[in-house]
Amino acid sequence: MSVMLSRRQALATGAMAVAGSLLAGCGSSASDGSATSGDEEGRKLKVAIVISGPTNDGGWGQGHFESLKRALESHPNWEMLEPKDNTADADAAAAAQSYADQDVDLIVGAGNEFASVWADVVAEAAEDHPKVHFLITNTDPKIDLADYQTLDNLETVLTSLKQSGALAGVVAGLMTKTNSIGFIGGAKLPTTLTKYAAYLAAAQKVTPGVEGHYNFEAGFSDASLGAKLTESWINTNNVDVMWGDASAVDNGARQALESAGADTHFDIAQPIDSVGDEKPCVITSTIIDWKIDQAMDEIEAGSFGGGKVISADMSNGGVSLGTFSDKVPADVQDKVREYAEQIKNDAFLTDAEVEAIRSTL
Repeated sequence: MSVMLSRRQALATGAMAVAGSLLAGCGSSASDGSATSGDEEGRKLKVAIVISGPTNDGGWGQGHFESLKRALESHPNWEMLEPKDNTADADAAAAAQSYADQDVDLIVGAGNEFASVWADVVAEAAEDHPKVHFLITNTDPKIDLADYQTLDNLETVLTSLKQSGALAGVVAGLMTKTNSIGFIGGAKLPTTLTKYAAYLAAAQKVTPGVEGHYNFEAGFSDASLGAKLTESWINTNNVDVMWGDASAVDNGARQALESAGADTHFDIAQPIDSVGDEKPCVITSTIIDWKIDQAMDEIEAGSFGGGKVISADMSNGGVSLGTFSDKVPADVQDKVREYAEQIKNDAFLTDAEVEAIRSTL
């Protein structure tokens, strides 16, 4: 069994039972079990996604849903079934099984919480539904899939945490006027610790002396807690830039920043591009694309499976920086772009510099 705390296990409240239903039947596949771009009747390949939260949460769920929609834009021979969102732990296996029973070509699990409950579904599908493929994000096969009977029909996605943290860090380091930045994480997950460590290390590299303030126990749903934490840091520590990894809690942090003054207190959003008038304190966003498009390509080519890991990083668009607000001066934007190239080429932060901070958490 996995020893890593999953995102679902960290949630403070349970989600409502799954309500989505399938809209269409299965797509076609080749005789060897690998899907093709369509059968002799012209039917499209099918993709489905299971998410623990809503698809419009402005964070984790929406980031996955938008990644899937982008993949479909470049794959017109695929179509999406109705997402199963707000999927509780008790319903996760049944949600995947319902898609497998329809021979859906690709079933996406949005987070490693699904890795812990899909083992039997994946094994049975390998025997009874060989045309079905599974993709689970934020999942390390060596840790999260150690008890799986087979990985022949499954792949995972891992993002570059160092890159996303470093991108947020250089923006924070260049934009802070008080040399005091903040971070809220929903839970003390290994991924969250690495993100924060890279964030602070990058900020300190561009602006020596920057102090970091953090909370890793905020959960993912209580916006008021995010507001209280951020307000406290603003009043006590002069925090003027925030980055978060706590979904709805991040919305509360933004409320506190706006109350303190959206022209002087800034937020770096993630994982979707959130700059706009409705979020006046957001100055840019760290974006994650979960590379569902690559999984589709592999299925069409007949090369999907074997427990391979798809890397989502700056080299393939898996990690990127979004639109800049006009509150970010042009010269700062130029500097960020210069640093971003270094981050992409792994020439900005060393693993040792990140670990030096992570080891203190």
